[in-house]
Amino acid sequence: GMIGEAQYLHDSELLKEIFDGMERDAIERCVHTDDDETRRVSAMEVRTIRSVRQKLKSLCSDKTNLRTGAVV
Repeated sequence: GMIGEAQYLHDSELLKEIFDGMERDAIERCVHTDDDETRRVSAMEVRTIRSVRQKLKSLCSDKTNLRTGAVV
């Protein structure tokens, strides 16, 4: 089910390497540009990657809420 898939993705070394590389590249672009738009887009990319990682982590750790339809 969804919990198993979230756990699989959270634990995936390949996905971790992909996200790490994307995040590192975006941070480098952000730091080494003089262009505000490039900096804005790169920062947004870092925030998005971090949001996905956090979502996977919370899905894995909050199995009760996921199972009951996320009633908090």
